[in-house]
Amino acid sequence: MPRLSLLTYSLSLVLLGYGMLIFIFGPSLTAIAETYDVPLSYLGLVFTLFSVGLIPSVLLAGYLSEIVGKRPLLLLSLLIAGAGSMLFGLVPGLGERPNFLLALAVAVVLGAGGGGIETLVNAVIADDNQPSPGFALNFTHAFFAIGAVLGPIAAGAVLKARLPWQVSYFGGGALFALLFLMLLPQRFPNTDHQAFTGATARRLLRSPVLWLMLLAMSLYVGAEAGLSTWVSPLMEKVLASPRHRAGLSVSVFWAGMIVGRVAVSALAIRFRPAPMILLLSVGSAVASAAVAVSPSIFACLAASAAAGLFMAGLFGLVLTDAARHFPQHSGAVFGLLTAGVGTGALVFPALMGFVGAAANLRAAMLIPAAAMLAVAFAYLSLRSR
Repeated sequence: MPRLSLLTYSLSLVLLGYGMLIFIFGPSLTAIAETYDVPLSYLGLVFTLFSVGLIPSVLLAGYLSEIVGKRPLLLLSLLIAGAGSMLFGLVPGLGERPNFLLALAVAVVLGAGGGGIETLVNAVIADDNQPSPGFALNFTHAFFAIGAVLGPIAAGAVLKARLPWQVSYFGGGALFALLFLMLLPQRFPNTDHQAFTGATARRLLRSPVLWLMLLAMSLYVGAEAGLSTWVSPLMEKVLASPRHRAGLSVSVFWAGMIVGRVAVSALAIRFRPAPMILLLSVGSAVASAAVAVSPSIFACLAASAAAGLFMAGLFGLVLTDAARHFPQHSGAVFGLLTAGVGTGALVFPALMGFVGAAANLRAAMLIPAAAMLAVAFAYLSLRSR
């Protein structure tokens, strides 16, 4: 196994904390809907507004990182994410009655912090592990998956103890304060990148390879976010699972992610990203469809774990492919690709919420399967170039 630096391991913990913050939402959705007295389908708007904050943030972070450096921007992003988490927990206590519109506004703040984290953590990991960042990008994202397992478990424990769901978000704010203090004294790699000019930006934006990678990233993240968001309500509302047990579906999904990312980390040393992406995206489509048609709680949990296993390496593999094609401007390129993360999360959870309300949750859960097939077609087109 390649040796990783203290900084890379520290950034792994940042990804773990970020995974916890993002995925405490799923098990908390029904409780949040009850607090604000809104239909469950409206909760998809939280993810939409999160992406409204994330998309401009990733583009701005990617651009500014080429000018002022990645370290100050990453530290600022940690503070913004922590403050947003605390505010999200505080909103229900403000005013005479809980204000759902104010909660949506705070989701924008959370997205702004998350955008900086997603862009800059990945870019710094790639810089810190040149010339072959494939192992590090996949290995460190296993920590994101660990956080995504721990987050729903923690949120489920809060709900099972009959504590307010807000407790999970207060914990998230405290965690990000600790992560900020952990990174504050550390030095970041000095990268010998080319000057980032307007001509450089135009050259990147004219690259069809980069746009196909962006499309693949958007579809993959949309499928991942949509499945992990709505699988808990599917178990609770369709399969009659108890609320705290329904949250296990998200945990087993991300447990599959952990196993898959560790496996892909080893494989990324030996195999090129493109064929692995094709294989994993087709497997993800099959497993996602199995979630949608699950006849029982056990079958849904098993299919969720399989979906996580196949989706596991896609994020890191696309970033690895991007680092191989565009090694001189990791901040700008990763910023654009992370905009795909925001676009996917902007569209898919909300779309699935409205499809679930208009038809049923099983129909909504077929959307991730279709998205993963589209990822396979996008990468087939990319390989032809």
